Amino acid sequence: LSCHRITVWHLGRQKMSYTIRPAVKADAPAAYKLVRELAEHDGLGDYMQIDEATFTEAAFGAEPQFSILLAELNGVIAGVVTYFRRFHIWFGENLIEIDDLFVSPDARGHGIGKKLLLAIGQLGKSENVHVKWMITTDSVRTIHMYRRMGVDYNPRGLCLWAPKDISEDTD
Repeated sequence: LSCHRITVWHLGRQKMSYTIRPAVKADAPAAYKLVRELAEHDGLGDYMQIDEATFTEAAFGAEPQFSILLAELNGVIAGVVTYFRRFHIWFGENLIEIDDLFVSPDARGHGIGKKLLLAIGQLGKSENVHVKWMITTDSVRTIHMYRRMGVDYNPRGLCLWAPKDISEDTD
């Protein structure tokens, strides 16, 4: 996956730039912090059992269990998406499954979450596999955005993005 660097103007005043890129081992503490923030944000902090060392080994060890994309806003890590590849029995093929997607609250409103999702979508399209994730069913605005992007949403919270429905457009 290539690095995407984008510069945007926010509210016509402040120039902001962000980059979407694969994480490297040195990013593990920041990625872990964001995943922990997500768990806390969702009221599930007590359920997050993994510590930073295990997280780092699972992502960057000899046999990585998952991958990470990061979003930097003005050079500061502000968003994370964790994902893994697995075989989907019903489809009889591999897919990319998103585990966590989170943008720190102070970096929201710049489209970073959508850019992280689009980057995963481009990865799925390039591999010709579906992208799958779950969302809480009360996230109405987000569900509408996903549908506009071509995502198939099931009312139980399942989101499935077929390669043919993933746009080439990353904006």
